[in-house]
Amino acid sequence: MNHDRHGHRGAEEDENDAHSPRDDGAAPMKDAPVVLPTPPARVAPHAYRTALLEMVEPVVAEISAAVPAYRGRVGGRRHQLMSMATSAAIRAYLDTSPQQVSARRKVDELFHRMGWGEAQDGHGPENLDLALQVATRAVWRRLADYAVLRGYSAEGLRDETDALVAYIAHLRAELLAGHRMWQRDPYYDGDQARTRLWELLSPGTTGRISPLQPLGVESATLIELAQQAQWPVPERVVAIAVSFHGPPPPPPQSEAVLSSLELDRLLVLCPAEAEDELISELAGSATDRRVVVSWPVAPEESGTALLWTLRALDLVQLGAIPPTSVVRCSEHTTQLWLHAEPSMRRHLCQDLLEPLLAESPNSREILSATLLTWLETRDSAPAIAARLDVHPQTVRYRWRRINELFGEALHDPEFVVQMTLVLKSSLPLWKGGDQSDFKLFRDAKEPEL
Repeated sequence: MNHDRHGHRGAEEDENDAHSPRDDGAAPMKDAPVVLPTPPARVAPHAYRTALLEMVEPVVAEISAAVPAYRGRVGGRRHQLMSMATSAAIRAYLDTSPQQVSARRKVDELFHRMGWGEAQDGHGPENLDLALQVATRAVWRRLADYAVLRGYSAEGLRDETDALVAYIAHLRAELLAGHRMWQRDPYYDGDQARTRLWELLSPGTTGRISPLQPLGVESATLIELAQQAQWPVPERVVAIAVSFHGPPPPPPQSEAVLSSLELDRLLVLCPAEAEDELISELAGSATDRRVVVSWPVAPEESGTALLWTLRALDLVQLGAIPPTSVVRCSEHTTQLWLHAEPSMRRHLCQDLLEPLLAESPNSREILSATLLTWLETRDSAPAIAARLDVHPQTVRYRWRRINELFGEALHDPEFVVQMTLVLKSSLPLWKGGDQSDFKLFRDAKEPEL
């Protein structure tokens, strides 16, 4: 196996590595689905721990002797790879620390990559299978000898052997899954896999959701691409969008985080439990940055959460959402919803609010604020006046003018509901300086001559 597929190496190394399990610079890979799930974590008895840690070199020696394709000088690259893989597997099996899951995942990735490399070198899975069979027998014999020597019970030996055999079967599944993956995608690249995964989840592919279709992307496709990209799919995902004016923030360096650096925004998908730490890191990295955070969603709906964060950044710029350094979408759900279809809002604005659009700018502002307050509260003139910080008589005057503009339509429940939503979404834009509604109204009333 060649570390550099196109480089030149000495004849001795070529001969030693020609049929070895692959450990080159290619990014790790995943296949879907892996044949067996990761065995449940267990604690190996300390007595067997010593025996297992001493098995690395004897097991590698037996594999080298029994599998001709994997023979080579002791200390050679292939021998080092098999020793490293065997040692990592045993240590991950024995690990009882909080990092146990991470350690086992790395071993899974290593065995997956070895299977992929074996297929890339043009070999079938037979050598992999034989090597695992030899390893299983070697481990069993040494465990049995050790148990007899120390006078351990047959039940304890049986339980230990069952657990080890289950773990070895899991590693075999990873080897074979990697082997199958090369056959399906021989030009696989880890970075390309993460790019494909991002494209699947990005707003461009999930932004238009039919109410007749399930939300988000297809789970099976997500799982397959996530495994290929080595993205451990979290139970809940949070989307983060960061705007900046100076140098861009560095993308988070974690296999658990997906990110894409755009022209003036950094987009991130991270596990919900990592949200607070990542937000603190991104918000504190520079003063010119604004961080928008979605609420947690299922991984299949990651793209929709990204859309919320992008929309929130736009609404901050338009003045519809306050410009705080950290914007949480959960605090602005109504505005995000009302601005989901800008063209629909614009159409309803022109259709329902035509009398207001025809008013002078000052009259339009005060009448709109008064009307929206009444629509939201249905309070009396004194109560509305208190909210608006004006005299009750001023509210009564405005209310007469509002009735002149809309008349009996104010008694139509459907009209009132629609007007409430349109005003609630449009008034913040007007206050933020957006003049597009008024320009559209003027253009419609004053066609080109």
